[in-house]
Amino acid sequence: MSATVLKIIAVICMTLDHLSTFLGAPLPLRYVGRIAAVIFFFCAAESAVHTHDRRKYLLRLYKMSLLMTALSVLIPFILTGWFPGRSFRPPENNIFTELLPGVWIIDILESTRQDPARRKKRLRSFILYQLATIPIGLALSMLIGDKLHVPDQVLLWPLGSLFISEGSLWLTLMIPLFYALRGSKKKLTIGYTVYCALYAAITVPQLPARFFRFVTARMPLLSDAMMNMIGLLGFDPLQRNLSLSESLLQYNFQCFMILALPLLLLYNGERGKGYKRFFYIYYPAHIYVLYILSHFLQI
Repeated sequence: MSATVLKIIAVICMTLDHLSTFLGAPLPLRYVGRIAAVIFFFCAAESAVHTHDRRKYLLRLYKMSLLMTALSVLIPFILTGWFPGRSFRPPENNIFTELLPGVWIIDILESTRQDPARRKKRLRSFILYQLATIPIGLALSMLIGDKLHVPDQVLLWPLGSLFISEGSLWLTLMIPLFYALRGSKKKLTIGYTVYCALYAAITVPQLPARFFRFVTARMPLLSDAMMNMIGLLGFDPLQRNLSLSESLLQYNFQCFMILALPLLLLYNGERGKGYKRFFYIYYPAHIYVLYILSHFLQI
C-alpha cells in the first residue's frame, strides 16, 4: 500500500470524524477518525526522510499553519456579520501545528547524522526555543488574547510550539517516534503498540485529572500552576470522574488510534501518485465548509 493510498484512507476517516465533530453524526465515527492523524503523522515522517528539500517542506507546513490560523480568525468574524448577536468560537482544527514541530525534530536528526556535536547544539536550541514558547505564549495571551476574542490556542499557533497545537505534546511526538521505528515492521508493531498502551494507561483511568484533584485538595495554592503544567503536557486536568468504559467510549477515545497499525504495516515504501495539492487543499476546505454549515443548520 503506497503513501497516497494511506492518505486517501486517512482523508475518508478524517471526514467521517469531522461529520461527527461539526454536524453531530454518531459518536462511533470519531473512533474511526482516530486513524486519520496517525496515518498523516506516519506519512509526514516518511516524507521528511525522503523529500529532496526538508527546509522547503517545513516552510510549506508553516505557511499552511499560518493560513489556517488566519482563516480560523477571519471566518468567525465574517459569520458574526451574517448572524448579528451570535458569537462564534473559531474552529480549533489545524493539524499543521502538529506536523511542523514533529518534522522539525526529524530535520534536526537527519541533517546532523554525521555530526554529533552539531546535533547536540541544534537539539539544545530547539528545546530552549520550545520552552521559551511557554512564557511567550502566556504574555501574548494576557496582552492581546482578550482583545481579539480568540482562544489562546489559535492565537499562539504561529509559534510552532510543541506545547500549543491542535492536539497535544504526546500526539505530536508520535511523528519522531515513527521516524525512529521506520524500516522494521517488527519495531513498528512493538513500538507503536507500547506507545498506544501507555497513552491508554494514562488517559482512560484519567490519571492527570485525578492527580490534579489529589494535589490541589491538599495544596490549593498550587491549583493554577498544576493546571497549566498538566495542560502543557497535553492532558485535561478538569475531567469529571467517569467509569473506565465511559472514559474510553465518551471522552478518551483517542486510544482507538491503535486501529491504524494494520494499515501502517501494509505500507510498501512507495510514494504513489502523490496528489499533494489535493491533500493540502482538502484539509482546510472541508474543515471550514463543515464549520460554516454547522452554524447555518443552527438557524
